[in-house]
Amino acid sequence: MDTQLKGRVALITGASQGIGEAIARALHAEGAKVALLARDESKLAKIAEDLGDRAFAISGDVTSADSLAQAIAAVESALGPIDIAVNNAGGLRSSTGGLFRPFEEVPDADWLETWEFNVLSVVRVVRAAAPKMAARGWGRIINISSESGVQPDAVAIEYASAKSALNILTKGLAKTYADRGVLVNAVSPAYVDTPILRDLLAQQDGAEDLLPDELAAHFMPTFRPNIGVGRPCKPEDVAAAVVFLASEQAGFITGTNLRVDGGSVMAI
Repeated sequence: MDTQLKGRVALITGASQGIGEAIARALHAEGAKVALLARDESKLAKIAEDLGDRAFAISGDVTSADSLAQAIAAVESALGPIDIAVNNAGGLRSSTGGLFRPFEEVPDADWLETWEFNVLSVVRVVRAAAPKMAARGWGRIINISSESGVQPDAVAIEYASAKSALNILTKGLAKTYADRGVLVNAVSPAYVDTPILRDLLAQQDGAEDLLPDELAAHFMPTFRPNIGVGRPCKPEDVAAAVVFLASEQAGFITGTNLRVDGGSVMAI
């Protein structure tokens, strides 16, 4: 399949590891110029060096409007106008150390930080990139959401509600920009075997004797028994969905939430 992504400029936030890194590698393999944005400058530099030509690493914080604006300006200066924006940065924020906490234990500060990280960061990227895409008549915005935005757990509700808001934001932006050639979609994975997930699972009882690459599979019956495919999601699974949505083959798809969840959410 010719994705026709050769020469396109793709910005990927949260690109220093896991899903973001996999997306950057997959888009680069299709011939795109990739801009890797995250806070960890050393990790980004290693990935960009490994990719070689058409890769640009820029350190920045998506929760800071000034930092993000400077990073986007640097990307445009180095690679050219952004054609594809993949909003991958996101996750739980906690001031108390615990992440999977019941509703009553989550303070206002953590609600605000989590929404800033998962929703407002996307607003800022889109505000900077989408009008320029629209002026050129072509663009792709792909927001990495989560199955929890549709099917929340009894813990980490602040995260699930932020991802649900991201889904609605995606739909609204799709309607805003569709007639100007900018397509906006979301990808919602479930239980992705990433370094962040492994770090969280390593803190669980029963993890002491497990190797890092055994953690996700071992705890899946506990945390995600409803995944019908029977294995954790891989970052490459998410990356493949992003490549498709960025491609010309997805030119009639916008406002969609593509679930990459192994059957975890069974609703149509």
